Amino acid sequence: MAKLAVMPQQGIIDGFKGTVDFYVYMGIPVARSWPRPPSGSRSPAVQAQWPAFAYAAKEWLNLSAFVQRAYEKLATGSGLTGRDMQVRAYLTGLYRYPIP
Repeated sequence: MAKLAVMPQQGIIDGFKGTVDFYVYMGIPVARSWPRPPSGSRSPAVQAQWPAFAYAAKEWLNLSAFVQRAYEKLATGSGLTGRDMQVRAYLTGLYRYPIP
């Protein structure tokens, strides 16, 4: 990651798409090499969860606006979106630890 004095113009950023990733981190403009997915094949355990994840992600569109807003409110301050929270709830349960 390289700190920048100022964020470059959009035309420059567009010219480096796929090579350099420009973004603002904690109010500081920075650049890094474009993120790449890990090389190699995924483990069988990871591949086995793909269908469940795909189903959970698609189900977001089938939820009513009322339920979507509830997930969004629940996600407030967590660093997750409402959709992230819904997928998490489907895959691992909303609360990972039992309440005593």
